[in-house]
Formats: sequence, structure tokens, C-alpha cells
Amino acid sequence: PFRLEYNTAEKSGDDVAGFFGEADAKIGDNPQLREPQKEAFEAATEHFAKETSPAIIQLPVGCGKTGVAAILPFSLSHKRTLIVAPNTTIRQGLYADLNISNASCFWKKVGILKSFTSGPFTALVDGPKANMDDCVNSHIVVANIQQLAGSSDRWLSQFPHDFFDLVIIDEGHHVAATSWQRVVRAFPKARFVSLTATPFRADNKELLGELIYRYSFARAMMNGYIKHIISASAHPAEITFSAKGGTEIYTLEQI
Repeated sequence: PFRLEYNTAEKSGDDVAGFFGEADAKIGDNPQLREPQKEAFEAATEHFAKETSPAIIQLPVGCGKTGVAAILPFSLSHKRTLIVAPNTTIRQGLYADLNISNASCFWKKVGILKSFTSGPFTALVDGPKANMDDCVNSHIVVANIQQLAGSSDRWLSQFPHDFFDLVIIDEGHHVAATSWQRVVRAFPKARFVSLTATPFRADNKELLGELIYRYSFARAMMNGYIKHIISASAHPAEITFSAKGGTEIYTLEQI
């Protein structure tokens, strides 16, 4: 397959590298950013100033995970950022919010930058429409995990190991899966940030990194980010026990 001959370490030959560090981004004093977005940005900045280990940011649904993904590169990326979604629906939503040709993209909506003539440009990995030139000439690449690291292996093996220096994983509780681990191994020097509302897995496998920031549901409700919560309980109608070679089925009332 085609192999990209490219070294992002050589900034002189890379028109994209250095954009986020040089951009005049309004983040800390931006009144349009939400409290959890600012605090998550600060926590990630502090973490990677001292550590290289992967980080987990926990935000309840509705608190602005996409916004966090949009501002993290301005602190953590000197080359390119890869944002990985768990499916095509979330991938499309991320791309819409990070596409400067969209009048309502996140950076424009909250006034992060005054000018977009130099970017940030975002490429979308979406099957036959995508091409490597778009990725080379973009500051951010958005992909879903199946397209990026699926069995066909069309994309992941084509990116040099230093092509991205920041990888943001949306819905980070999926990262224990084999395909996600392939992404981690592909970029050994990159900083990894997982964004999730639920930093745990039903199979008890460990997630990637340590929890560096958590915004509680209580604070989210107090600040109006979560307005409606419905509590629902689910329980079985009956339970089966096996003991001494026999099997008995009991209702919950019997138990």
C-alpha cells in the first residue's frame, strides 16, 4: 500500500506544525466557554507539564466534550491532533463542530480565534472521499475507530509514528478494545486524552490513563448543563441458581 514519506519533526518542511502554539486563542478569559471546559483544559495542561502518561477527563453528557476536544490542541499539540470517535454518527458531529467552513463551528461560536485564514483546518477520514493530502495539510484529523483501525488497515499503517503528537479519544471507555489499542501503539510519542462520561467498563478492564479531571453531576445540574434526569431501575424477573449438580429457578419474591 501507499506509504507516506513524511517527518513532522522537521518543522521547516511542515507548513502545519506549530500552528496551535502560535495561535492567539482566547480560552482562559473566554466567558463563552463553560466552566468544565476551562477546568478540563487547565487540568490537562498541568498534567502534561509534568507527565507523559495518558489522561482521562470525565464530563457528564451535555457539558461540552466536543468543546474540550476543540481547545486541547492549543495547549497540547505542536504538530497535528487526531480525534477518534467510536462511530460514524459521533464522527460527523465532531467534524461539523471543527470545520471552519461551517459558520457555527465551535471556534467561531465561542470566539476562540479572531481569524481563520491560517486554520485550523480539519480533515475527515470517511472512506473513499478521504485522501492523505488532506491529512498532511490539516491541523486536525477526525476519524472513527472502524475506519482508522479496521481489519482492512487502510489508514493507520500509513501514518508515520510522529504524524500526530496529540490523540483525543471520544467516548474513552472504549479504549480497552483491541482496535483502540492499535491506535495507542501506532503513535508511541503522542499525548493521549480520553473524554468520557463513564470512566469504567462493564468487563472491568482498565481504561487508558489516569483520571485527571472530573466534573460532577451535581455541579452540572447547579450550572444548568443538565436540566432533566430520569431515574430508572432495571432488575430481573427471576434468578437461576446452580448447586450440587442441580439447577433451581426462583422469582425475586421467593428469594
